[in-house]
Amino acid sequence: MCVTLEPVGRPWVIVEANGQGQLRQIVTNTDFSFDFRAGDVGCLKVTHFEKADYDHDTAVVVKNISFFGISDPRFIWAGTYFPQYPEHYADKTSPLPGQGYLGWNGVYQLEFSVPVFTWIHQIQNLGWIYG
Repeated sequence: MCVTLEPVGRPWVIVEANGQGQLRQIVTNTDFSFDFRAGDVGCLKVTHFEKADYDHDTAVVVKNISFFGISDPRFIWAGTYFPQYPEHYADKTSPLPGQGYLGWNGVYQLEFSVPVFTWIHQIQNLGWIYG
């Protein structure tokens, strides 16, 4: 599995997948690669942190997610972003499904509870799966 992140400013991130994690401040488009087997199920998490509430010039963009060389924008849209809103926001609990722009501190999470090729088949709406 590989996830490509694009920085806006110099954000700090923790990228985790299936028990593996990487902590980094990113300054250019950065690929994070993780060992992954075809039968794996799991979760990808991108945590954006250390951003001040008044900072409007720092963010993280999830640019690409690929499995075994297969990528599709729908892979990004299948995730959910859980921002940590500043205190002055009225609704501080709304998750944002289908969002790959992490403008606040928070966690982008992509979960799949079936083997990855089955998940890809479902996301790409390729029809029936015969078993």
